[in-house]
Amino acid sequence: MFFKRHKPLVILSVTLVVLSIFVLYYQQIKREKLKNELSQVELLSVRIGAGTSKGKLGTAIFGNIVNKGKQTIKIAVMSVDFFNDEGEISKVHKFYPVNNYSFSDSSALNSGNSKEFGFPIDEIVPEDWDGTFTAKLVDLKFK
Repeated sequence: MFFKRHKPLVILSVTLVVLSIFVLYYQQIKREKLKNELSQVELLSVRIGAGTSKGKLGTAIFGNIVNKGKQTIKIAVMSVDFFNDEGEISKVHKFYPVNNYSFSDSSALNSGNSKEFGFPIDEIVPEDWDGTFTAKLVDLKFK
């Protein structure tokens, strides 16, 4: 009696549960794929220094990105954590060492190649920054 009366609701509920399971499974597959792809791209010699970056003289974050994977990267996202005197993250900022939408350098990063990058940070760093930071790649987009 219950099923006959609430048949559309039961079918809708079962359908939503099945769809939710598929979505969670698909998201897990995408996370694993991204993790594998990120392991094939390396950040080297990431450092803070004084110099010219994108035509501006000042403090900047410099480094190299190396593509050891098989695909051409059109966008790479690097997350940088700036720490304060207490050792806590004071600010997180994302940089794009490879960005096909950039006005200054829109070139992609081909398989087996590396690319130098530099980004001014004078206007980004927090006031309580103690000079320490960590940098890691968090996302990649391919051609």
